[in-house]
Amino acid sequence: MRAIRFERFGDPSEVLRLEELPDPAPGPGQVRVRITARPVNPSDRLFVEGRYGRRPELPSPVGFEAAGVVDDADPGAAIPTGTRVALDAAGTWQEQVIASPDDLTVLPDDLADETACQMTINPPTAILLMREAALEPGQWLVQTAGASTVAQMVTCLAVRQNVHCVNVVRGPLHTRALAALGAEVIDSSCEPIAGRIADLTRGEGAAAAFDAVGGTVGEEVARCLGDGGRLISYGLLSGRPIAVRPEDLIFRSVAVLGFWLPDQLARLHAAARGELTAAVLDALRTGVLPAPVDAQYGLDDFGGALRRATRPGRMGKVILTS
Repeated sequence: MRAIRFERFGDPSEVLRLEELPDPAPGPGQVRVRITARPVNPSDRLFVEGRYGRRPELPSPVGFEAAGVVDDADPGAAIPTGTRVALDAAGTWQEQVIASPDDLTVLPDDLADETACQMTINPPTAILLMREAALEPGQWLVQTAGASTVAQMVTCLAVRQNVHCVNVVRGPLHTRALAALGAEVIDSSCEPIAGRIADLTRGEGAAAAFDAVGGTVGEEVARCLGDGGRLISYGLLSGRPIAVRPEDLIFRSVAVLGFWLPDQLARLHAAARGELTAAVLDALRTGVLPAPVDAQYGLDDFGGALRRATRPGRMGKVILTS
């Protein structure tokens, strides 16, 4: 099988290689999934750079989620061959992956692979971020990386809960599309974040902020929180730390929290995880959560996929297909 792997940490465009490896065989209770689609996520880049929450043994494959078809199964496995599945497993940037049935979600016929392959990271992140924030109707939420897939999903959830959503972007490309989802949009390249949020919230500030960027933008958003507001950091796109003013922490009870999906999922009991998966499936099938696709590339053109994924102005995922 073909597999995209790396032998040292570094820039993905420099260290990733397409290799030929023996086809893996499922062990007791396991299945083998022939991967048809997998997204290029920011966490994949962090993983290859060695900046993710887990550092693998090298050489290592890439990728944390995918969709595909079970093409071989141990007799003791509960999922038969030919079953379409989404999987939450490491090493999905290859043609075949060995998985436990517990890591698989059987897919309905009306959910396309390019949508299903996105279901195990961004949708649960959006849902659990909103649960963590516990916002009341009428409160204000601010998001950095406002055109990202997670931000689009959060916007849709916020609107359904009558929470006002402000999406901070850099550039005017997606203002109209985000507004159509129900967001107020701030283009940080030409307007002040603090002034606009103060106007929108009538000086009260936001109740919560979801930050995927860090650095200067994260700092600006943190200063726009109202008394008791919470900044939830779930990404590090800028690679820079957030400096929070001590007076905000002390005198205004502003809080800064971290959010990492694997930790959040580990805290859920099995029934709650099943309910979350069912909610994600339903939201994707009904269009409640958008999962747009920007472009698709074959495994042999993973370099083009990486370049496209870092290109400014996207509002959908880049998908690797096989």
